[in-house]
Amino acid sequence: MSELDVLDVLDVSVDDRRALWALTTRHLRSEAHPAVLVARHAIRRGAEHIEVRTRGNRVVVSDDGAALDAELRECITVLRKPDVALLQRLEHLHGTDLLVATATAASAELHGKHGQRLRTINGHVDRAVVDVPSARNVVVLHRPRRLRALERQELQAWLPSPRVSIVVDGKRLGAPSALPRSTVLPHWPVVAGGRLHLGFALDDTVTRLTILARGVWVAQEHLRVRGLPLVAVWDDDTVPTRPGDIVTIARDAIAATGETALHTLASTFSTQPLRIRLRLRSLLMRAPMLVPAFVDVPLFDSERAPFSLPFSALRDQGRLVLGGSGGDVIVDDDARAFLHRTLPLVVVDAVAAPPRRLRFRLQQLLR
Repeated sequence: MSELDVLDVLDVSVDDRRALWALTTRHLRSEAHPAVLVARHAIRRGAEHIEVRTRGNRVVVSDDGAALDAELRECITVLRKPDVALLQRLEHLHGTDLLVATATAASAELHGKHGQRLRTINGHVDRAVVDVPSARNVVVLHRPRRLRALERQELQAWLPSPRVSIVVDGKRLGAPSALPRSTVLPHWPVVAGGRLHLGFALDDTVTRLTILARGVWVAQEHLRVRGLPLVAVWDDDTVPTRPGDIVTIARDAIAATGETALHTLASTFSTQPLRIRLRLRSLLMRAPMLVPAFVDVPLFDSERAPFSLPFSALRDQGRLVLGGSGGDVIVDDDARAFLHRTLPLVVVDAVAAPPRRLRFRLQQLLR
């Protein structure tokens, strides 16, 4: 059921239509996304065990989290008359995942632990009663059975590493978040308010930050590189009503630990394998300036040995010749451009060696 269908079956004002449209377009990512919304809502209520069944023409989500009866009563009020103030109140107190999943389903049945029952058809409240209490909360959404495979894919994508037990059709969902194999110096610093996995990316040019909330996918940020590109996963300890609230927290966590990780990498640079040092040097040479942590690290090659000259030693020389034999520094194209950019008044290129006399004579004879 599309967002327009939802608006058609509800008798609401223009402002209320806009409010409900904003909710559905922001949260309903695909036809199969309501299953994700219900599971995420259960995690937000503190559920430890969630079971999802996708058989036939319905998806059933049951959980052992806090009772959703009070929220069901608010959803009943909103569905009957989605006033803007009521929508904002619901979003502030509980989020709108459950409301959107219910309002966009062909039909839905919701059962709270304390006995509150709700049945909807095309967004209308068909039945709302109080019945016998039960041990678990249950949400049943009716939808075409063709969505079963897509629902499992959506759950896997949006709940990549849940901290709670989520079983989908008998199979446990999720695995611990892992950084790519190419990550250099991966580590897991102790931080307050969440879990951070962080390392340096050899195959990227931007810092990529994946943001989770108790294992629920929230967003991915591409940040400007400061020094070297980082790859990081931030998993917040809470699932906030407004997912944007933890984006700033994740950025702050990266800023606080990224600089420390950079100094650690600089101190261990000489112990890294040669291929990694070459790749890291190439990334460092593309920056406008060398990051302070690497100023005294031997990055440049000389005739004496590779990786034997630090930038600080080159900077202190009055004149620096770049080239092969006869030059002070042996450089590739990236290093040559970097030194010309950062030390323009000091660096000169070595003059190419003249051709050997015998080679010159042979060239004359062959003409």
